[in-house]
Amino acid sequence: MKPADNVSEAPETSSLATERQSYVRGSKLVRYLSVAYLLLVAYTSLYPFIDWRAPNNEVRAFLSADWPHFLTWSDVVLNALAYLPVGALLALILLPYLHRVFAAALAALLAAGLSLGFEYAQIYLPARIPSNVDLLCNAAGAAVGALLAAWLGRRWVLSGEIRRVRERWFAGGAAVDFGFLLLALWLITQINAEIWLFGNGDVRHLLPNAPAVAYSAHTYLLLEAGVAALNFAGVMLMLSAISRSLKATLVSGATLLAMALALKSLASAALFVSGNPGLWFTPGSTAGLGIGAAIWLALAALPRPLQAAAAASCLALGMALVNAAPENPYLVATLQVWQHGHYAAVNGLTRALSSAWSYAAIAYLAYTGYRLR
Repeated sequence: MKPADNVSEAPETSSLATERQSYVRGSKLVRYLSVAYLLLVAYTSLYPFIDWRAPNNEVRAFLSADWPHFLTWSDVVLNALAYLPVGALLALILLPYLHRVFAAALAALLAAGLSLGFEYAQIYLPARIPSNVDLLCNAAGAAVGALLAAWLGRRWVLSGEIRRVRERWFAGGAAVDFGFLLLALWLITQINAEIWLFGNGDVRHLLPNAPAVAYSAHTYLLLEAGVAALNFAGVMLMLSAISRSLKATLVSGATLLAMALALKSLASAALFVSGNPGLWFTPGSTAGLGIGAAIWLALAALPRPLQAAAAASCLALGMALVNAAPENPYLVATLQVWQHGHYAAVNGLTRALSSAWSYAAIAYLAYTGYRLR
């Protein structure tokens, strides 16, 4: 039996401890999130994946290199924050099997080893520069994440409080856990400040010689409102299809919307020299939010299978509008002074994820609707 973390804690019955460990070991959500986040880290670490070649000097030279003369706090903080979830997720996976001190230590070491591997890989990519500062920041962020997970994981995961909230508010099953993963990835797509508000599914950059179509200002406003409305309604209906009550959908939907708009504002402020966090706040997007909420309320009483079908239809129509719309005039001028150097990898990741998200969500909703029949 796993030793007690603190002698002052009340002893647990073996059946309760077994139930807690069984829940965590059988939970798919942490595993889904871990795999997805590690893939995102790999993408941003190795982007743009081209021109691999052997280095000219010693591959370990970056480990003993002098610290750069120009080191910004934004780089330090972002590198630490990027690996904080890595340490936390790895610790959550290990907690059911190890004492929390050992789980945190092993998770921190694994995350540091992962960062070291990616820094070594960057030596073979001319477009990337390996850095001992990045490695140190990544390791520190992972250690903080692992400690937080070890400290809070016993109460919020091993005790089953998350399970009780989840079972009270949402339907059960691994398929619903995968839906949570898709919604988390949807939040990440909002970090891309180039796309319209909730304008996922844009694949025009993959189509050569796409025809240019002239639009009036009024038509453009309607298109922008339609994109925001249909995608917002689709996400809310997706939540409704896996929620147990209207209250659960309202609370989780409001939380998700607040986080999405905060990320969109943060991206606008960080990625553009002008630093305007309200770049997304246009007449079309704000009208779209209201229309999207009205569409969701009108369809919220439908049975779950029909809600899933309606969500897929809204996302498909929104994706069609995105690909039929012209370039965003609010961003064209600003993009000319965009700070590509710092965030090219993040922007490449979020753009690729944004392009693929709608297709993945529609496939998921088709499967979910079939299961709910």
